[in-house]
Amino acid sequence: MGIRSRSASPVPGEELSRRALLRNAGLAAALVPMAGALAACGSGGGGGSAPASAGKAAAMPAYVPPNKPKPLYEGTAQGVMDVYESFPMDGPKTVTGPIGDGSDFNVMIMTYGQPSPPVNESVYWQLLNKELNLNVKPLQVPFADFQTKFPALVAGDDLPEFVSVPVSQNVARLPQLAEAQFTDLSEYLSGDAVKKYPNLAGIQEAGWLNGFLNGRLYGVPRSDPIFTTQIYTKTDVIEAAGANPRPANLQEFRDLAKAVTDPKAGVYAFGGNIAGFVQMMFGVPNKWTRNSDGSFVSAYEHAAFVPAVAELAALYKSGVFHPDTPALISNKVQRDALFRSGKVAMVHDGNRAFGIVADDNKLVFDIMMPFGKDGGDAVHWTGNGAYAITMIKKTSDKKRIDLFLKVLDYISAPFGSRESFAINYGVEGADYTIKDGVAVLTTRGQREQDLGLAYIAGGPQVLCNPQGAPGVDKLNYDWQQKVVSTLLPNPAEHLYSQTFNSKGAALQKQMDDAIVAVFLGREPASSLTAAVQKWKSGGGDQMAREYAQAH
Repeated sequence: MGIRSRSASPVPGEELSRRALLRNAGLAAALVPMAGALAACGSGGGGGSAPASAGKAAAMPAYVPPNKPKPLYEGTAQGVMDVYESFPMDGPKTVTGPIGDGSDFNVMIMTYGQPSPPVNESVYWQLLNKELNLNVKPLQVPFADFQTKFPALVAGDDLPEFVSVPVSQNVARLPQLAEAQFTDLSEYLSGDAVKKYPNLAGIQEAGWLNGFLNGRLYGVPRSDPIFTTQIYTKTDVIEAAGANPRPANLQEFRDLAKAVTDPKAGVYAFGGNIAGFVQMMFGVPNKWTRNSDGSFVSAYEHAAFVPAVAELAALYKSGVFHPDTPALISNKVQRDALFRSGKVAMVHDGNRAFGIVADDNKLVFDIMMPFGKDGGDAVHWTGNGAYAITMIKKTSDKKRIDLFLKVLDYISAPFGSRESFAINYGVEGADYTIKDGVAVLTTRGQREQDLGLAYIAGGPQVLCNPQGAPGVDKLNYDWQQKVVSTLLPNPAEHLYSQTFNSKGAALQKQMDDAIVAVFLGREPASSLTAAVQKWKSGGGDQMAREYAQAH
C-alpha cells in the first residue's frame, strides 16, 4: 500500500488523478498548496472563521491518541508522521456497535479521476454499504466543475444531506453559508464530547481548526500533513559531478547548482520554479505576519521578498535551469521524467510527492535539508492541516447527527485498523491481492477507489510505501524530524476574509505572473515594487484589515 503522489493539483501542471496521488493512506498535502508553487507567500488565509459572537466560541475537541498498531517509527503531536513497513494485517478493530440504519447516505464528494463504477459493478462500494449498514449515494463533482457546480447546488437548494468541501476550494461566504444551511456540531464534538467517537478524537488540532466557522464547529476534517515542499536531489548526478549534496547556505547552494550543470550533456540543476524554497531560505514569512498590535502585513511587503526573487532570477540567468523551464513550470509530468532520467538534478515539489519517488523503487534520491541563506535554519511554511471538511445539512434530528458522526468515525479509523484496511483495500481477490505478505491493490481496486468516500474524514496520515524507493519513508521521517522545529504557520490560515474569498484567486495570479516574469528575466526585480502596490490597492490591504478584525 502506499501514499501516492496530490493536490487537487495545486502544483501547476499536475496532471495525475487524485486516486494516483492519494491512493490508500496518502492525501492532499502530498504536494505544494496552490499559492506555494509560484509566489508561495501568497495572498490569503483559509476560508476559516469570522469573529465569533460573544461567549459563543466552541472549545477544541479533546485529543485522545488513536488505537493503532505500533509503528516502526513513532510520529509526534507536532506533525511528524508515523512510519510503517507495510499495512498491518492484524490491526485492531476500533468501531463497535451498529453504525447505520439501512437508510440512504447522500454525500457530495469532489473527485479528481473518473466517476466511480456503479454500485452493482463495485464490490468495494458494496463492502462499504455492508460495513456501514447504509446505502451510500455519492454526488461526485469533478474538480474542474466544482467552482460552478457547488454555487449552483446552493442556489437551487439542491445540496445533498452530507457535503464534503475541500479546503483548497474558495467557497463564497462559507462561514455564513454554514451558519444558514449546516448543523452546528459543537455540542457533539467540542471538548470531551468528541470522546463518544474515538477515531474522531484521534484527529489533531491542526485538522480541527479547518472545521471552525464563525467560532463554531461545523465540519469534520480529513487531515493532511502540515509539511509543504521539499527539494528532491538526484544523488548519483551530484556525486558524479563531485559536488556537495548538502549545502548549508546560499553560496554552497549556488556552487552545487553550477557544479551539476553540464549543458553539453543536457544536464541542469533545476527544471521548474523554486521560488518557494528560495523565499523560505531568505526567511520570507508564510503569507502573512501578525504584528503585536494585531495588524496583518503581507509577506510581499517583507524586506526579504524582493531580494529572494532577485536571487531566483540570478540563478536562472546563470544557466543552471533547464532551457525548457518556462514550459516545465506547468508540466509536472515532464519535470518528473527529467528528474528520473538524471537530466535535472534537483526538483522542488510537495512533501510526499511520491509520483517522483515512491512509485519508482529503482530511483536513488535524497531530500535536501532547508537552510538559511547565511547558514543556520530556514523557515518552513506549514500547510493548513486538512484536505477537506465534511458537514451535515441543518437538522435538529439528534439520531441523524449521531449516525453522521458514527459514519465519519468509521472512515477516520487510524492506519492499520481493520476499518482502515477495508476502506483502503476493499475485497480480497477483486480489489487487492497479497504479495510477499503485503496487500497490493489490483487495477480494479484502484479504479473502485474513485468512489472517494475515504477522503471525506480522517486523522493523521502516515508514511508507508513498501513497494516504493528503498528507504523513502525513513528518509522522509528523518527530514520531518529535523524540519519540524522550523515550521512557520500562516497566522491568517483559518481566518475569514471576504475580499480574499472574492478576489484572492485573481490577485494571487497577478502576483504569480509578476514573480515568474522576474524569474525568467522578462522584467527586473524592481518591477515587483509596483506589482505589490497594485496587489495592495486591488484588495491586499483590505484583506489585511479583515484578517485583523477576524482574529
